[in-house]
Amino acid sequence: MNPSTLAISAEKISYVYPGFDRAALMDLTFDLRTGATLAILGANGSGKSTLAKLIAGLLQPSSGSLQVLGEDIVTPSGRDAIIGRVGIVFQSPDEQMVATTVEREIAFGPENLGIPSTEIRRRVDDLMQRFDLAQYKLQSPHLLSGGEKQKVALAAVLAMQPQLLILDEVTSLLDPLGRSEVRALISQLRTQCTIILISQFPDEALLADRLILMRQGSIVKDAPPAEIFLAADSPENYGIDLPLYFRLLKAVRCADNPGKSG
Repeated sequence: MNPSTLAISAEKISYVYPGFDRAALMDLTFDLRTGATLAILGANGSGKSTLAKLIAGLLQPSSGSLQVLGEDIVTPSGRDAIIGRVGIVFQSPDEQMVATTVEREIAFGPENLGIPSTEIRRRVDDLMQRFDLAQYKLQSPHLLSGGEKQKVALAAVLAMQPQLLILDEVTSLLDPLGRSEVRALISQLRTQCTIILISQFPDEALLADRLILMRQGSIVKDAPPAEIFLAADSPENYGIDLPLYFRLLKAVRCADNPGKSG
């Protein structure tokens, strides 16, 4: 693939946390084209969040090469070059909120990037309207519900207009209604930037063009979601449940072909 069409190019990247002998990530190699939506699934400890932090420049690979948006982020200058161009939202929005009101929270990132105040005002007003947050603009974001906090966290990252958006288990702490609201927002964002969606919920992978399945720091599957969910060697073998539709489809197939297991 032409390097100019890639948002990410990773070759044999590994990462070992200080004080640990075992690598959290081992020899990961993959590319991600610009404009794609990639889902990453895996059980706890599979390395999903570590990979997210490497891509966002929050950690440095212990070995291997990693290009993000055309920048070599193994180097300090490369990590500096992706500030504001890569946005990451974590599962606990309280940990990344710094302002006293919702509108100040959304404005914080663009202000640090030196965006003109008139443009910041336009972005903040637009995002508060899009995410239905205008009624909370003068409230503390820490006092909102879980779903509303995640909306604020998403809006705050999008205010910087990132080219690459990483969502690290952003629905894992939400109730069903909050998950539904955030998933709807993710669907709307697919046309605006490259997205990496890290999740514990396999049905969220259906929002993506492509699915990477991880286990113990390695990539074990990399294909369109439906292809992985329908495979005989399915995510169930790696501690990941199938979405309901694919469980039912496999059950029907097994009923029609009792001699086959997949």
